[in-house]
Amino acid sequence: MHNTAMHNHISHKYSQALISEVVNQVKNHNRLLSEVAKNYGISSRTVYQWVKSSTEPSELKKSEITNQIASLQLQINSLNNLLQMMA
Repeated sequence: MHNTAMHNHISHKYSQALISEVVNQVKNHNRLLSEVAKNYGISSRTVYQWVKSSTEPSELKKSEITNQIASLQLQINSLNNLLQMMA
């Protein structure tokens, strides 16, 4: 829960576009976290928090994903039943 509060605070200070770009540089371009932090003038700790929060879904996100999967499975079953009736 503390990470969420910190992430929300960070999000207000920095744009989501900047956060996404910094995380992308670390995760997808194999650049050192410290190098990216220095290039953007952001503390390594802040960049670490961004990368960590983008990698590990919070419990709320996990719950939302689980609910979405269940909903999609119901839609698939419904569509399969409709398809069988049409065949």
